Amino acid sequence: MSWDIKKRPFRTAKRRTAAVRYCLLASLALSLTSGCGPSEPQEISAATSGYKPLEPEASSIPKAAAADTKLAAADKGSAAAGPAIESSTESKPLAEAPAVPSFQPGKLDPKIASKQYMTLKLGDLNGPEQLMEFLNTSSRAVLELLADGRKKMLTRDMQLERGMSLSRMKLEASERLEKIATTDDQKVASVAGKLEAFSQMASFGDVAASDNLRELALKESENSDKRVAQLAKSISLSLLVSDYESGTAKSDDVMTAAKKILADSKDLAPANLNALAHAMEAIAKRSEDEVATELAKETAEAFRDSDEPQLALGAWQLYARMVPEMKDFETLIQSDAKEDQDPANARKLAEAFMAKVPSPWTSFYLVKVATQVEYSGRMFVAKELYEVAETQVGNLKHEKAKEELESNLKKFLSRIGTLNKPMNLSELVDLEGKPLDLARYKGKVVLVDFWATWCGPCLQEIPNIEEVYEAQNKNGFEVIGINLDEDRSELTSFLGSKKLLWTTYVSSKPDAVGFQTPLVAEIGISAIPFIALIGKDGNVAEIHVRGRKIAAKVIELLAKE
Repeated sequence: MSWDIKKRPFRTAKRRTAAVRYCLLASLALSLTSGCGPSEPQEISAATSGYKPLEPEASSIPKAAAADTKLAAADKGSAAAGPAIESSTESKPLAEAPAVPSFQPGKLDPKIASKQYMTLKLGDLNGPEQLMEFLNTSSRAVLELLADGRKKMLTRDMQLERGMSLSRMKLEASERLEKIATTDDQKVASVAGKLEAFSQMASFGDVAASDNLRELALKESENSDKRVAQLAKSISLSLLVSDYESGTAKSDDVMTAAKKILADSKDLAPANLNALAHAMEAIAKRSEDEVATELAKETAEAFRDSDEPQLALGAWQLYARMVPEMKDFETLIQSDAKEDQDPANARKLAEAFMAKVPSPWTSFYLVKVATQVEYSGRMFVAKELYEVAETQVGNLKHEKAKEELESNLKKFLSRIGTLNKPMNLSELVDLEGKPLDLARYKGKVVLVDFWATWCGPCLQEIPNIEEVYEAQNKNGFEVIGINLDEDRSELTSFLGSKKLLWTTYVSSKPDAVGFQTPLVAEIGISAIPFIALIGKDGNVAEIHVRGRKIAAKVIELLAKE
């Protein structure tokens, strides 16, 4: 079937709805992606550690400026000062005048004229591989066009004209491919291309294209290729949601269409989740909360064992955010009130949440929260959350996600396992390569600080440690700084501008530095700064002591015989 619309002027819809936007996202998702796998593990940094210093509030210190930043502010213990600002009173050469634009007023800016959405042509392409590449290229061009449109780099008329031109070329390329396709992938690309072309046209205001899209999506929802069928069902659902929003369809109709998508749980894709989320949002807006929650629950269950953990976690979140048990739990965790820090109460609410949403992804979430809670100093609350999380770990089907979850649980046990035991400092050397001398610290209260120059919260903590060191060093207080920079030159540069009052140590193994430092792995450190206090007896007395609490705890330990 062919639609002769390439030369037909388009008509603007009177009422734009969200449906065409979801259809466009759905079709682009299929044409531009080959699957959503887990991202590679990211080394923990100040930006990814998921927590902030207790006192004072964290501020980001650019790495390049960190070495020049005066960490010890006049009011010690306050946040580190920012990079020095060059004085505006100094004599400076005049800046060069801006270059005169090379284009003529009234003519198209060359930067826009060279964009792919302005230059792309279909021409006489006829080979299947060429046509498939063109479909991908045109999809990227449309995304760039929409992005530039949002930035006001194009007039509305130009955006519409170029958008329709790209869409018509995409439709023609898809029809050419359909006639010569021999493989399943080529056939999928031809149908997906047509669905995407009509979705784009509809998003640019072509009313007839919306009708063509509805007709094609209904037909292709029965396609034997599940990829095409699921995409078509998702588009049909979004169009039906549009009808529901306009009052021409009921929530029961939306639920029926949604369940058709969820019935094929093995073939669910990002486009499906987009459409289902659109349906939930629309139903919730009409105050049909029970129906929206039911759809969210069924969606979470269908996606739970997806091979793509991002999809499974995304579907879980859609449901979890709707249940009051999660809101109650998060309110307690985020509270600063003393009565809300009771470990038993935290466990009670975590168990209630788990009972309502008994999913391994609830465990995944609880472990993430527990790590943040632990690093903020509430270890016993964290312990309760980890124990609740353990109940669903075995049900997680995705191996990489399961390994990550089990690793986090193991690291937590390692961290709390350091308490009341000596810390193994044997594989550390100072910056001259000399091994750490334990005798130097025997019988003293010692703060061990794991840090790096790129870690903003670590640098924020230094003034607090300095203040205590200056006040209590004469009383038997020492500091061991363990640096986790992978690039030694970064540390050298930092210390060249900022002299620390204590000795800095690094891994004795050149091939095991940073987070690969043996002691880091042994303790199970997953984020920095990680601070431990060792008592006079040589055993770890506290971990995660931060901010103003350092001084109080050091004084307490110094008082012990």
